[in-house]
Formats: sequence, C-alpha cells, structure tokens
Amino acid sequence: QITAENFTFNPGFRFDVEFGYNIYDWLGVSLQTGVIYNGINQYNVTISSADPSLSGSYHQSADGELVQVPVQIDAILRWPGATSFKPFIGGGVGAIWQQLDVNNYYDGPNDIQGNYCRSAFQFGFNGQVGANYTVTPGVDFYGVFKLLGAFTPRIGNYDFENSYNFALEVGVQSRF
Repeated sequence: QITAENFTFNPGFRFDVEFGYNIYDWLGVSLQTGVIYNGINQYNVTISSADPSLSGSYHQSADGELVQVPVQIDAILRWPGATSFKPFIGGGVGAIWQQLDVNNYYDGPNDIQGNYCRSAFQFGFNGQVGANYTVTPGVDFYGVFKLLGAFTPRIGNYDFENSYNFALEVGVQSRF
C-alpha cells in the first residue's frame, strides 16, 4: 500500500507581469500573473506492507515538469519618502493554474512510462520582500525574494502536501 508520494524539482524559471496602482507613496495594489516552470528531479514513494522487506521509502529519478500560472491580487508596502532606495514587503491571494506532466520514472534499470498529464486551478497565496532602486524617474532596478504557495493542491487524482515555490528575481520596473 502506498502511504505517501511526492516529487522533488530542479530549479526552473519564472516570468512575471504585474499591473499596479500606487494608492499612496507607501501603499500599492496590483494584479500579478506569469509563468513558472520546474522540471521534475525525483519521484518519491513510501510503501507500507505486511512484508517488512517491501516497506520503506524509495527515491526514483523522474522526467517531467510542473508549470504554474498564478493570477493574484497583491498589496505592497514600501518605505515612504523621496529616497532612491526603497525596501518593500507584500503579499496577495488568488488562483493558481498548475499542470503536472510526468513522462516517466526510473526504477533501477527499468524505464517506467508515466504518461500522466493533469491540470487544475487552486486557491493560492504569495509573499515577497525586496527593494527598488530608482535610476531615473519612472525606471527602477529591483531585486525580490518571492514565495508562491497552495494549500493541499489536487492535480488530477493526486492530493499533494502544501506546495511552495521560491524565486529570487532581479529586473527592471517601468512606472508611468
């Protein structure tokens, strides 16, 4: 009997688009979306059996990917004032579309075809902390650490533990 399953992922990439409005110098709201991609590294399974020689945890190399597309509303708190360097913190909630595609996994020398591809929408949340540096009025460089999470997502017939995706971003921001 399988008692637990999960996947570990390789580092991937993230592309974000965010449209926002500054209510005050120190408070902004935005609509955020983008694409997050991570390749599968391992398929991990825990088996419980009456035969102790079959029970245990197994870690198998796997091939596939997880694609996430968040659509979320955020609030961002910034350090107020006319300084070039402005730290910020923010968070938000919304939906996450996730697609899990497991092509195959390897049990020793055996290549087992997974052919599993499912997608679903879930409630999600995000948090971020970072800083902007104003180069010229309307153009900032920024660096940010982001967290995207979903509580017990269900993709197809898999119920996962809480899902967390971390990203470190640097970029250019345009304001008009």
